[in-house]
Amino acid sequence: MHDATRAYLAGFLDGDGSIIFQLVRREDYVYGFLIRASVCFYQSTRHRAGLEWLKQQLGCGYIRDRAGSMSDYTIVGWSAVKRVLELVQPFVIFKREQVARALGIMSRFDDKLTPQEFLELAQVVDAFSTLNYSKRKRIDATCVATFLNGKGLLVPVTTEATCRDRERLSPALLATNLTP
Repeated sequence: MHDATRAYLAGFLDGDGSIIFQLVRREDYVYGFLIRASVCFYQSTRHRAGLEWLKQQLGCGYIRDRAGSMSDYTIVGWSAVKRVLELVQPFVIFKREQVARALGIMSRFDDKLTPQEFLELAQVVDAFSTLNYSKRKRIDATCVATFLNGKGLLVPVTTEATCRDRERLSPALLATNLTP
């Protein structure tokens, strides 16, 4: 793709686009939630042809006409969103921080996450949402924590200080607590 096209896409994203991360309930997922990544471009339905052109350039996503004579072109999924963000990254101006943070979030998904790491990533997703003009966010990291705790997936961390406290206990007390 030519740099001029990448710059145009970046300008469109800066002006009439958004980068979105959502926590979506999924009962079939081990951690109970999916982190969905999306890039959206918005335009008056009168100018839907411009969105069709964007879709042709990027080769993924879907266009839908919304109420109020607006249309949107939406790209969903980690690999497609990451590819789009990497294409526009050198050219974005207003959404530079969002693109950088989004790519940072996505890089954390390269490895298998523990329940604690998934919760931390959900908290990062919550923080990312403050960069957008979100109207209704119902599911947040608190919901994820509640689910993970309910399933016993989050365990308290034993710290060095706790081990030192055990050494200070009387040997008689320790012996009674350690015998089966």
